[in-house]
Amino acid sequence: MAADFETDTILIKNLDLGSVHRGLNQFSPVVVNKTESLLTLVLDLRADPGLWLRKSQRQFVYLLFPKQEQILGAEYEFLHLSPEAFLRVRFYFPDVATGVTKLSAPFYDQRHAVGAGNKDVDYDLSQFRKQETGHYLIYCFPDSLADHDIDRIAAERDGGFEKIAGLLGVRPDWKIRLFFFSDEETKRRETGHQGAGWAFGDNIIEVYNEKTKLDPYHETAHILAARLGSPAAVLNEGLAVYLSELLGADALRELGSPGKTCDQAVIGKRAGGDFIALEQLLSFDNIGSESTRPSISYPEACSVVRFLVGRFGWNKLREAFSTVSAGNAKALEKIYGAPIEDVEHAWLSALETSR
Repeated sequence: MAADFETDTILIKNLDLGSVHRGLNQFSPVVVNKTESLLTLVLDLRADPGLWLRKSQRQFVYLLFPKQEQILGAEYEFLHLSPEAFLRVRFYFPDVATGVTKLSAPFYDQRHAVGAGNKDVDYDLSQFRKQETGHYLIYCFPDSLADHDIDRIAAERDGGFEKIAGLLGVRPDWKIRLFFFSDEETKRRETGHQGAGWAFGDNIIEVYNEKTKLDPYHETAHILAARLGSPAAVLNEGLAVYLSELLGADALRELGSPGKTCDQAVIGKRAGGDFIALEQLLSFDNIGSESTRPSISYPEACSVVRFLVGRFGWNKLREAFSTVSAGNAKALEKIYGAPIEDVEHAWLSALETSR
């Protein structure tokens, strides 16, 4: 039972999460409309099992009658539970000032831990093989290929972490949690995430089998670079691919140009008429969706970052990471001291001389 919460207009009490278990759970707070007006209240429940497990999120809308107390009924679902599981509860009042109903900032936003000590926990990691390194907590299924290769994986990842952290100038005192699934379907079923790789927070989730072995540096680069900022995708993805290439990986193996360096891929694509101007590339807030033409944008982003580091150094790139958001050409121009068209011209000229 969570503590009561009160504002000038509403009182939320007896915030009962129910008997939390795997499956459907009942959430039944008591709310009091303290005003003389009819209020619309939105409840958002996010059931997060913890770790990398599939989350569930539901929203509910209620009408609160003037000066009345009501018990709200809502359901949330946990498919799994780990000791890290929590229920995130948010209450909103819709913002209708513009004539378009939308959610304003929540006036109540709390995470309620429900996993620690819960007898229904079914995912405590004890069923997995674990190897701890200087920078990673590595988990995999016993007798899987990742289990067989775990010593080599551990040494490779730790070495890459050291080099990436050194280049970026970050000195983390925490460890990345790295989990390997044996196939993409199991990963999708357990996490809800499509694809062979996924990084979030301080976690990396990858598929590892005879056919699929991802670049060992790309996701680590994302996690460490996040300490510098959240820049435009051209810098964020470009840096991850560039660092992978720098450390000896086939960085474009899964990105449309296996066996080629980023510069080679850009030169080849451009010769065939496939090119994205730097200003447009900078406008992307992600790279990977079909609209961003990833087979072109990934190598271009990498090549741009390689050029910027080679011409202006790491300090400038670190500065760009903290200030250059998607579409913010002026910030890029200020850091590198030239119009974006001139930066693009210098980059392409450098490519031509590198042939």
